Amino acid sequence: MDTIEAMHGRRSIRSYRPDPVDRGVLEELLWAAAQAPTPPISGAVPWAFHVIEGIERLAELGRRAKQYAHDHQPPGQHWAWTERPEFKVFWDAPAVVLICGRRDNPEAAFDCARAGQNLMLAAHARGIGTCWVGAPMPWLSSPGVAAELDVPAGFDPVVAMLLGQPREMPAGSPRPRPAVTYASPPPLARGAESISTKPTARGGAFT
Repeated sequence: MDTIEAMHGRRSIRSYRPDPVDRGVLEELLWAAAQAPTPPISGAVPWAFHVIEGIERLAELGRRAKQYAHDHQPPGQHWAWTERPEFKVFWDAPAVVLICGRRDNPEAAFDCARAGQNLMLAAHARGIGTCWVGAPMPWLSSPGVAAELDVPAGFDPVVAMLLGQPREMPAGSPRPRPAVTYASPPPLARGAESISTKPTARGGAFT
């Protein structure tokens, strides 16, 4: 699939078939995710990819994440989704990928976000549905949860990405072309000769 086509055609999937994601395909997608650019400060391995599988297991973890978010809402905010019975944190997906950033790396969140974008596009190109979910992040970031889920030591979950075979592909609506501004060219330095576009008479001829 053409990369631009994948960017325009990708949609967030919130309805999955129960089939597990093939391990070979999953590892191919994670290898593609790991091709995301990282600045030199990030070192050789700025992230860890951690996979949790199983619809029932994820459903239970989702219930815990939803309850945690309901009980720990930020001051001045109200997460209405925590009170909606039909809202599912993991949407019955058969797998979730946690992209975890190295704890002592100030670039970790940016590195993981770039890898997440790669993962979504690679999955779409292979017919796998994805959904980048933020609902479980408060719970995933709470004390003790990363260790309970066997996230590698020294890493914290930054991205939670659902993967699975989509039951349906939403049509969606492409976003409009964005407004773009361009910086004006810098002024010429004082004393610099300006380049004239007018013809110059030299010896009776124009050059």
